[in-house]
Amino acid sequence: MSAFSPVFQAFAADCSAAAIQRQDVLNDHLGAAPHTIDLNARTLAGQGSVYGGLTSLGSFSHCSQTWLWSWDNPHLGWDHPAVRPLRTIVKFGERHDIPELTTGHIDLADFPDPHQAASTMAIAASYVLGGNGVWSCRINDGKGSTYVHLDDPRLPVAGFEPLAAPRLLMTAVEVFPADHRRVVRGYFERLDLPYKEDEDVIMGGPDGGAQVVVGFTGHGLLDRISTTAR
Repeated sequence: MSAFSPVFQAFAADCSAAAIQRQDVLNDHLGAAPHTIDLNARTLAGQGSVYGGLTSLGSFSHCSQTWLWSWDNPHLGWDHPAVRPLRTIVKFGERHDIPELTTGHIDLADFPDPHQAASTMAIAASYVLGGNGVWSCRINDGKGSTYVHLDDPRLPVAGFEPLAAPRLLMTAVEVFPADHRRVVRGYFERLDLPYKEDEDVIMGGPDGGAQVVVGFTGHGLLDRISTTAR
């Protein structure tokens, strides 16, 4: 693989902006301090706090530049309590014929940045699980990185932030540039916000509240973003 499949790109574009925002909120809360994973207890501990609802997503090898889903890891497998929630992702992948979500071992060596590709795939895939987002750290003396997903109601939840929307949408279309309109529609839909669309603009936001206005070129590329207060 040198790029994600078109069907994965379409799926990920839908949730990309909301997933990035969710990840930003989690990263800000956890900070850069070290944390400890307990797969059997399904917890992440650090800075005096212990968060539950942990799911082991998979790992990336910096040596072979490959991704391994935890359900295909012989040291874990489907019977492990931290792996069982991945059935939701695999079943979603089977329904929508997304190979990245159903193939246990994926070679990312031909991507421009294989490690970033692994992170992007993990963050997008984990959106199927709901929850709070992904935490990752180096393992095996830096030769690999492990990825876990958290779903703990005590963690902060991302919400609509009109001033942050321009940065989120610009970042999302940089990651998934194939369909800018899909990215913008997905942002409003994932946040359950009403929106209106015509050939030049998509505008959305809470009824009676601030609106995000996104303009497009004649070729469907994101051209401008503004916010209007009500």
